[in-house]
Amino acid sequence: MWTRKLLKDNAKQSLKNYYWMALAVCTVSSMLGGSGERGGGSSGLSSDTTEELGQLLESENAAEAITILLGVGAVFFFALLFALAFGFALYAFLGGPVEAGKCRFFIKAREGDVAFGHMFDHFTGGRYMATVKTMFFRYLYTYLWSLLFVIPGIIKGLEYYLIPYLVAENPHLSKERAFEISRRTMDGEKWNLFVLQISFIGWELLGLLFCCVVLFLSYLTSRQLSQSSMLA
Repeated sequence: MWTRKLLKDNAKQSLKNYYWMALAVCTVSSMLGGSGERGGGSSGLSSDTTEELGQLLESENAAEAITILLGVGAVFFFALLFALAFGFALYAFLGGPVEAGKCRFFIKAREGDVAFGHMFDHFTGGRYMATVKTMFFRYLYTYLWSLLFVIPGIIKGLEYYLIPYLVAENPHLSKERAFEISRRTMDGEKWNLFVLQISFIGWELLGLLFCCVVLFLSYLTSRQLSQSSMLA
């Protein structure tokens, strides 16, 4: 029976031998992860345009205003679909293999085979398309479950948690078999895994604070440089 303390102690002991390499792998993986981030934007309508539409709605040309609004809505709808499709494709063909490769690096490193190149093993040796397929469906299923008020997505994310590690150990494992093994293994362990992940929240907040400090210092530096350029 594993415990959080046992896992953390084993991880600390193992990481002592390749800490900086592991940090590099995690950094590069986060940069190449392609998690399909979707950012919000402005409504795309300036204040002048909004005012003109308001005047049209109040006049006899309400039909014209409605047509414009429907057109704008259609544009944003298809833009959203494109963003979602791009995010899924980016994760499928880049993020998924990189995530599985990161897991492969840690599995190999624990066995004493520490090599940065393991993170890209799934792009070679005939492993690529099998990895793409399994990792894509893991992401897709988790995303679809997340649409049901988030909590089902969290549960399914925990249920599918082991899939990248299974793919890392056996890249030719079928999608169905990978899902089955992860689901059976995580049966009765999802809550323990959730608590384990929550136990790292302090480190995550510390990392977020560090990033904020770096961004603030960068802003101050750029501002100082711009002021110096103006004085020059």
